[in-house]
Amino acid sequence: MCASKKGSDTTSSHSVDGDDDSDPDTELVYATFDADPSEVVVTIVETVAVVTNRDPVDMPPLFDAVHVGALTDLVTSSREVVLEVTFSYGGCRVAVSSCGDVVVTVPG
Repeated sequence: MCASKKGSDTTSSHSVDGDDDSDPDTELVYATFDADPSEVVVTIVETVAVVTNRDPVDMPPLFDAVHVGALTDLVTSSREVVLEVTFSYGGCRVAVSSCGDVVVTVPG
């Protein structure tokens, strides 16, 4: 099962709605999404846009980086094991897990 990050002092959460927080030691930015497949795509695009200082509408299509249907099926389906998909998008390394987490490695 998925462990909550809220009780950990070694991670930080990232929200693209103004409560941005990054982990400066590892240069990672965290975001979360609910089980809605469309929210997965929006969360990835918005988080990478924030990290790269771009407008989300100016980001390249996510489907150029990953098969969006397969990604959303993997990370939103009920599973007994945690799955993580990692890929490059917008110049960043992106990891998406079935726990509802998106982790973007800040370029640099």
